[in-house]
Amino acid sequence: MGNIIYRHYKSGDDQQLANLFNITFQQGGGGFVRTPKTWAWRYVQSPGFEPEMCQIAEDVDKNLIVGAVYANLVERIPLGNSEYLIGDINDVSCHPDYAKKGIATNLMKMAIEYMQKRGCDLSILSTGYKGFARKKLYKKLNYKDVNKEIFFIHIPNILRLIRDMYAFAILFPALFIYSYIPRFINRIKIKSYPSFKDFTFDINHNKKHFEYMRAVNKILPKYYTGFPKYNKEKFLWSRVNVPAKRQRPTYVIIRKKEMIIGGAIITHQNYYVFKYGIKIRIGLIHEIFLYKNQFKNKKDMQLGYIYLIDKILKAATRRFLGIIIYESASKDHDLHRGFKAFNFLKFENDILMIKVLKKNIKQPRFKKPIFISPSVSIGVP
Repeated sequence: MGNIIYRHYKSGDDQQLANLFNITFQQGGGGFVRTPKTWAWRYVQSPGFEPEMCQIAEDVDKNLIVGAVYANLVERIPLGNSEYLIGDINDVSCHPDYAKKGIATNLMKMAIEYMQKRGCDLSILSTGYKGFARKKLYKKLNYKDVNKEIFFIHIPNILRLIRDMYAFAILFPALFIYSYIPRFINRIKIKSYPSFKDFTFDINHNKKHFEYMRAVNKILPKYYTGFPKYNKEKFLWSRVNVPAKRQRPTYVIIRKKEMIIGGAIITHQNYYVFKYGIKIRIGLIHEIFLYKNQFKNKKDMQLGYIYLIDKILKAATRRFLGIIIYESASKDHDLHRGFKAFNFLKFENDILMIKVLKKNIKQPRFKKPIFISPSVSIGVP
């Protein structure tokens, strides 16, 4: 190991930090690709960015950035019965040639010190439950397990999946039964149910941004804790002034008569398997919300989720997405039953962790399902 110094972000680091992300998170032979442009959008252009949010380890002998940790975003977020100033930890990266030398630990300590300096009450992150980092890094820094995260996966557009990976063509009949038959059955069920005769939906690609913003800010906090409401600055950054077409949002809105009672956002990322020259277009559902109080009973409410998820899959099909994913809190049972009705595959993998940064604050407890922000779970706002 060379002469390692620790510092904060400075102009001109973007290319090396994008390279570090790609090297760190593609060690298995595949992954998402981050460019300097998308890196700058994710961090430097985010609301309230400060260079001190980005902790960097550099081998000065090689002029090489070999580690980075980001304490971004810093927001006031309701958790349980209180509101806290919370710092997110993202993209903990270490060059494989410099692994297991204490670099990530030093960078995390710098990030914690920065958050304490900012007056943060809590720090939050998402990591693999069985991963090395949870046991050997985060738990040693007093991050505590809060909520298991569940990945839900579906195939909305079989033709796109086959185009991305030709080997799936032989499975077309099985995929058709898995993906489309539940949609047909659920649509027949909804049409036969009189409570849904006044329901309509809109699928808007990259338009009617603020109609969606107002609806999600109003409805989602009623049923989830941990949702940081959008303000205009954050919404413009994350949904409007985006760096590439794949980040342009598709909004799903459902109405009862003229009233918005549910919705979702879809974008997508390209996942690369470099050894085989494969690029897979993966859709990301950023949030799903439903105004449960607008339904007469539990059965109607569950059918409301089915109606909404069907329109999400319709939007994903129109967006030509072969795969779509959503990461949910483990206690979001009503939504999970909706996914089950469409044969979504379910995987338990990651866990949400929280560190208390002030002595006078206790680990928060909450009854509602916790909203897991995509900026924390998958690093995409």
